[in-house]
Amino acid sequence: MLYSLSGKLIIKKPQFVVIETAGISFKIFVSPRTSRNLPKIGSKAKLFCATLLTRENIELYGFLSQQELEIFELLNSISGVGPKAVLKILNEMRPESLLAAISRGRSDLLIKTAGVGQKKANRIILELADKIKKQKSEAEIGQMEFDFDLEEILKSLGYKQNQIREVIRKIPIKAKTIQEKIKFALKTLSRK
Repeated sequence: MLYSLSGKLIIKKPQFVVIETAGISFKIFVSPRTSRNLPKIGSKAKLFCATLLTRENIELYGFLSQQELEIFELLNSISGVGPKAVLKILNEMRPESLLAAISRGRSDLLIKTAGVGQKKANRIILELADKIKKQKSEAEIGQMEFDFDLEEILKSLGYKQNQIREVIRKIPIKAKTIQEKIKFALKTLSRK
């Protein structure tokens, strides 16, 4: 089973990428956000991978961080939540936001993502809330809540929900503090 894969990025599409290493090309399913955050074609790229066996195929799913990989594995373990649905969720919500939504029991935030209805959102929260709380310290959960705070701040400034979601998806992974995230969001929104 693969844990990570490094090599030359030879194909980059919104739903998958191809990385060549040691003369072998691997097709890896990714979210559009992950694809956008990878370097340009021809550059070296690294993805953390989940390997899933189906009746017909061996499929690889790629992530920029170990945290995203762990979240993918947690969500994919839930009955009725398949790998493609998990990629949609991870495309819509940053890992920190997703973990905070689950730990707070905020099904309303999960429902806003593509392919997640009330029933699926409740199942995710029911099965994962305690696991997340056990794994994460209060400080980490507080850090995860920054995106919720950012969303509320931008709403209060009059931005529309679709604009807010779009800009939050584009926030670079290196932006850790609420101040960095607000600065990036306002700068991006002011260009439109």
